[in-house]
Amino acid sequence: MNTKKEKLIRTTIQLRSSQHKALENLSGPGKSISNLVRTAVDIYLEPIHEQAHEDQKLDRMLEEAKDQIGKLQEDAYEMRDIFEDLKNKV
Repeated sequence: MNTKKEKLIRTTIQLRSSQHKALENLSGPGKSISNLVRTAVDIYLEPIHEQAHEDQKLDRMLEEAKDQIGKLQEDAYEMRDIFEDLKNKV
């Protein structure tokens, strides 16, 4: 959940009367209906944001692995050339 101060954007949503009544019952000093809805949206979106972050980490790891494979292949070619040179000298 986001605790830093952000600009709020006014939006309109439609709730069923039962939802609105439940929010009214939960609201009170320091807990407006808007605050309750923002909290619910944050809770809903949290796993989505976490998954996106994990996906980005995985993409970075895959790119690093590809780079390492490329370096290993270059090293293997160099070693093969060195062995060929040594074999020709023997």
